[in-house]
Amino acid sequence: MRRTFAVGLLVAVLLLVVGVGAFAEVTLTFQSYSNPNEQVAQFIQNVLIPELKKAHPEVDVKYVYIPFAEYMSTILQQAVSNTLPDLVYLDNPWVPQLIEAGVFQKITDNVMRDLGKDFWMDFFPGHRLLTSKDEEIYALQVHTNNLAIFYREGFLKQAGIGEPPKTWDEFQDAAKKIKESLGIYGLMFYAGADEAGTWQFEPFLWSNGGSLLELDQPEAIEALEFVTGLVKNGYAPRDVVGLKDQGDVTIWFMNGQAAMMINGNWEFGWHLLPDVLQKLGDVKVAPFPVPEAGMRSAVLPFGGECVGVTTSDSEKAKYAWELIRIWFAERLDEYYEKWTGHIPTLASYAAKIAEKRPEFEIFIKQAAYTLPRPPMGGMDKYPDVSNELALALQKALTEAQTPEAAFKEAASNIRNLFTPEAYEENKATARKILEEVLARTKAQ
Repeated sequence: MRRTFAVGLLVAVLLLVVGVGAFAEVTLTFQSYSNPNEQVAQFIQNVLIPELKKAHPEVDVKYVYIPFAEYMSTILQQAVSNTLPDLVYLDNPWVPQLIEAGVFQKITDNVMRDLGKDFWMDFFPGHRLLTSKDEEIYALQVHTNNLAIFYREGFLKQAGIGEPPKTWDEFQDAAKKIKESLGIYGLMFYAGADEAGTWQFEPFLWSNGGSLLELDQPEAIEALEFVTGLVKNGYAPRDVVGLKDQGDVTIWFMNGQAAMMINGNWEFGWHLLPDVLQKLGDVKVAPFPVPEAGMRSAVLPFGGECVGVTTSDSEKAKYAWELIRIWFAERLDEYYEKWTGHIPTLASYAAKIAEKRPEFEIFIKQAAYTLPRPPMGGMDKYPDVSNELALALQKALTEAQTPEAAFKEAASNIRNLFTPEAYEENKATARKILEEVLARTKAQ
């Protein structure tokens, strides 16, 4: 009897699966570098896609994962070979270049019709700048993040450090005391030869008045000398240049191999989940250190992912937008409160989430001093500029070149990416943006 029931159940399930497949007249491909086991990917697969299929049973959605390191080159190849997916989820600095490359479809009419102008204007200005061009909207930034110092309070106390470091001098002194008294690294950070390596260096560069388009100037070289000194003196391991991603930094931190780490708020939705935090028992977060005492905040890049429609098929584009609409119009509260370690890109949500998730407080305060990366590095040329910086960082950290030689070579290579006129124009733009935020960090 039980076997008969089991066989019947199996047949019913198979019929259901076959039935669903038979009714799926449209299949969308959602491409992402969010590992299928991460919370954001889980939200997409377990909340958004079922919600879309509930309203539109004729639609199926295939979630495709591509590792971060291969993601941008894959999209560019897909664009050339006309094999783009229907939706993409991707890092925000890539968006301007992909708008130029014609990867995204315009979604201005969809946004204005279904979300409204007030909703669009609720995005922080930097997020609107990156996802639009010539008054047309091409993508929406889902969330944002920035960097701070995570520290193990127990290790700092054992090393005789009462307060987390606020300035670069205090940061270096704390790392030195931890190394000398506890025999573990004071600090762990990421310096791989990719965008994430650039991203982790930019707070040092910009807070010291350096610019991506002026790497041969004293402010930039001084920032690189400070970071390379942390490794050269043994306060951070040389392994920083060989890590695969920023999650590796947290593994060192969780294992007690480093007392402090530079990392972002997304870790609260990835490695530092509540059970892990409870087990470690002493994880705290401090603002990113500043080069001069008295500065209100470091100047940091803002991170975060965007989502956009990439199919030119009008029928598929309709359903692709519907999935995005469900995310922003119906599930945004749930997403920020339960499914992500990122912070909101909309001003009205930022205040609300700060009250509900106190672990984000420092990151949300720092968000007022964050900058979009592309305008700071030649807009659509930013990926190439970033690559030059990341390579120079590796050369300096491995002592293949002095910091000054590495940055002078990178500065020359970056200048050659532009015409002389375009270089001067982009340099002036980056300098103007930087000076404005630096002035705010020093205002009394």
